[in-house]
Amino acid sequence: MAFTRSMTRGGVSTEETTLTGIVRALFPQESAAPVHFQPRTYVFHQGTDVEAVFLSTRGSLVLERIDEDGRMAMFGMQKAGTLLAWQDLLDGAVHRNSGQTLTACDLVVVTRDKFETALRENEGLLLALMKQAASQANSYEEHIFRLSTLDVPERLYWTLFSLAGSPEDSESVEVSTPLMKRDLAALVGTSPETISRSLRRLEKMKVAEFTKKNTFRIVPPKRD
Repeated sequence: MAFTRSMTRGGVSTEETTLTGIVRALFPQESAAPVHFQPRTYVFHQGTDVEAVFLSTRGSLVLERIDEDGRMAMFGMQKAGTLLAWQDLLDGAVHRNSGQTLTACDLVVVTRDKFETALRENEGLLLALMKQAASQANSYEEHIFRLSTLDVPERLYWTLFSLAGSPEDSESVEVSTPLMKRDLAALVGTSPETISRSLRRLEKMKVAEFTKKNTFRIVPPKRD
């Protein structure tokens, strides 16, 4: 059986330059025994000390934050290949958000001490973390822009469009999602009741609709 590996310049494997590849190389023992989490399980809680960082290798998670009045906001789905909690470790070592699994997940768990040692010694890890931080900052910037400029139905439409993978085809696509109505409300920045009204409006416009409890159909925006 033949095996092939994509190569970058200098003969370095593409996987070796990704965050997942770097973490696996630096922490082989932890990577060989990922921790399994059931759907709708909290991996860490807001306000607690950061004891470890978590690399998602399978499944989807979401970050959520609750304010002093009990209002909750979500910060997008964290997919496989994302390293969680390292920003909080470097900024006070307290979790600013909670991390909850949406689907069954496998996470590589690296203790705080081991991760901090690797940060001091491995330039590749630092570069990969900078790339992830830049990508997340761009995503959050786009999210803030839509919160500031669009009404709720429009924000809901673009949230669903993002969950569908931002398809470029003109035909409608059907997508399964683990998100519930309250999750969508937290992502969009409104109440579940307003989400229900916005969904009805999108249905009337024939641009998006839930065909089943956890399945929606969306028509991508027209391209100029």
